Amino acid sequence: MLELGLAELAVLGLASYQDIKTREIDAWVVALLFLPALAAAYLSWDTPLYLMSPILGLILALAMRLTGSGYADSLTIIALSLFPPFSPVLPTPAVVVLGAGLSVLGTSIWLFLANRGRPCKMTLAQRLTHICVPREEALRRSHRYIIGEVKDLEKYKPPERIEGDYVLAKYGVPYVAHMALGFALYLALYWILTAPRPL
Repeated sequence: MLELGLAELAVLGLASYQDIKTREIDAWVVALLFLPALAAAYLSWDTPLYLMSPILGLILALAMRLTGSGYADSLTIIALSLFPPFSPVLPTPAVVVLGAGLSVLGTSIWLFLANRGRPCKMTLAQRLTHICVPREEALRRSHRYIIGEVKDLEKYKPPERIEGDYVLAKYGVPYVAHMALGFALYLALYWILTAPRPL
């Protein structure tokens, strides 16, 4: 099972690279995520309480889409949820989300520090989720910055012009990259808790 997990992590690495660079992931990369995941599901379907993981993964994927996350993010959590839980009471996607949450928290701390001394007016919550960037930066790297209220990232189109020298933008978090870190945590715990120990 660990070999399948490492194969999945390798594909997640490619997906994360695309996510960080463009905030978009090729469909064929997302499809590749399901090859090791389906093999893991086939080998694990009789694990106690196994179905809790894919059911929770489907619920999380639906919630992500309803709150505006992209299709690749939702499909990724479904693929990862097909891997077996290392504990019957701790579904796989819960571990992935926990690890991803720690990574997202790190991003929020970075945003808070990066916004110090910048001219945009921000609430405390915005300092953790948004960034004040020069107009040229926002236009040049429009895939990173979400300007205005956006309910569905799949439908977002960056503005062609921006007024003022600085703009307050929501930082487009690369969720697949964060989930890759969460899955790495899952693999580490899986290995620690299930690897055979010498007598």
